[in-house]
This record gives sequence, C-alpha cells and structure tokens, in this order.
Amino acid sequence: MARPLRIQYPGAIYHIMSRGNGQMMIYLQKNDWTKFILFMERVIIKFNWICYAYCLMGNHYHLLIETPDANLASGMKYLNQLYSQHFNWKYSRVGSVLQGRYKAWLIEKEEKFLDCCRYIVNNPVEAKLVEHPSEWEWSSFRATRGIDKPPDFLNIDVLLGHFNSSRRTARKMYEDFVLAGLGMEPPFQEAKHQIFLGSDSFIAEAMKHVRPDDQLNNVPRAQKFADRPSLENIFDVSGRISRDTRNKLVKTAFEQHAYTQREIGEFLGLHPGHISNVLIKLRKD
Repeated sequence: MARPLRIQYPGAIYHIMSRGNGQMMIYLQKNDWTKFILFMERVIIKFNWICYAYCLMGNHYHLLIETPDANLASGMKYLNQLYSQHFNWKYSRVGSVLQGRYKAWLIEKEEKFLDCCRYIVNNPVEAKLVEHPSEWEWSSFRATRGIDKPPDFLNIDVLLGHFNSSRRTARKMYEDFVLAGLGMEPPFQEAKHQIFLGSDSFIAEAMKHVRPDDQLNNVPRAQKFADRPSLENIFDVSGRISRDTRNKLVKTAFEQHAYTQREIGEFLGLHPGHISNVLIKLRKD
C-alpha cells in the first residue's frame, strides 16, 4: 500500500491530524484529555517544536506545529506511543489506539497558515458539539483569545501578530476571523498532491528535501513527482507542434518526468498503444 510522503526540513510547518484506530474514541474520561495535553506538552518541549494551534476531538486530534529541527516523524511516533501505552494500561487493553499513518499537510506560512489555525479550533462547532469555539475546553482557542492563560507550549504571538500589534485588538480580530470561517470547506480540500497547502514555488522548494528516489518506492505517484512540470507545459499547448516534436516530447514526458503511457495518451487524445509504438520507434532511431 502506498504511504504518504513525509518531507522533513528545518522550519517546516505542518497541519497534523491523527485518528483513533478504526475511528475509535481515544478520550473516554476527562483525565484522558488532560493526560494527552500533558504528553503533547512533553513532546513539544523534548523535540523543540513550536505549537501554534491544537484541538482534541473525541476520536482524533489536530496540531499545527513548526519543526525547527526537522524531526516530525520521531516526535509523532513518541507522542502517539506515549498516549497509546497510557490508554492501554488504563483500560486493560492491547492493540493500536491511534492509526499508524497520521495525516501531515505541509503548510506555506504566507498562504494557508491562518486558514489552518482557524479550521482547527472550529472543529467542535462544525461537529455541533458546541455553539462557539470558546465553549470547547480542549483547543487552543480560549488561550489565543485571552480567556485562559496560554500554556507554556503554545505560541500565540505569531498567530496574533497576523492581525494587529495591539494584543487586545488582535485577539478580537482573531475571534472574528475564526467565526467567519464557520461553514467553509476544510483547507486541506485544496491540498496539492495530497499533502501540500501552498503555492507551486513552495512545493518546488519543499520537494528539494525529499529523500533519494530509491527510498520512495511506496510513495504515491502524485507526491513523488509533485514538482514535475505539467503535461500542458511539456507539450506547450499555446502553439501547434509538429509530429516529430510531439513524439520527442512524448519521450521526455515518459522518461524524464515519469508520466505513464496512459496519462500521455489521454492528454494527447491518443491510445496508449500508439504512445507505446512512438516510444519503441524512438528507441530504435
């Protein structure tokens, strides 16, 4: 089975979502919620993460973090293992508590940072658990809004700094911004190649941190080749091209950019068998 691509580099920002195994409830008593937050704080400090937003839901949780030390995978493994061990011990059970493959969207700070912060704290309202995000005890909204004292592991300065230099004004603007997002589509619906939330230039820069191809055999094609040019760019549809030029571009798309014969054929309106014949002929020439 294809596994999500994990891109790690210093300063990367992620929207994390981790679900209970089989969508099971992962917080059964109030102490479970508080215990998870304590574990989360331990991990954020231990791995030098910067936490901008979080929200615990019944069967999953959300985090928005920055990783100055490029250590997302090790930190997430530690967090989920800590909580799973506690949960299994407390409830005398065995087996996985959290799904092994958490979601990790890579965020461009200038493009989707605010949208993700807003979406995370709106989760309880969208799920009709409360009517206002301030009514949910298990998210970062109350601390960012100034209702509760911010925990040491939560960085509210960067988020509020997007709104106003006055802390009081910024907090009110933050609340208005959050409420204006109710009913909107989740930001990750706009994710490119399943994991990127940002511009094409951001994706190209992020892809420079991908491991060598021989370690990416199980990564979905859409992620592995996220920075390759589109077929529109390869074939330059703005002008007519000769058949010889087209055939050479077919070879380029197939050999250099790993498009399949079916993908190329569908783009050009040709049968995959014709594309195969073109490639065979060019190899003979």
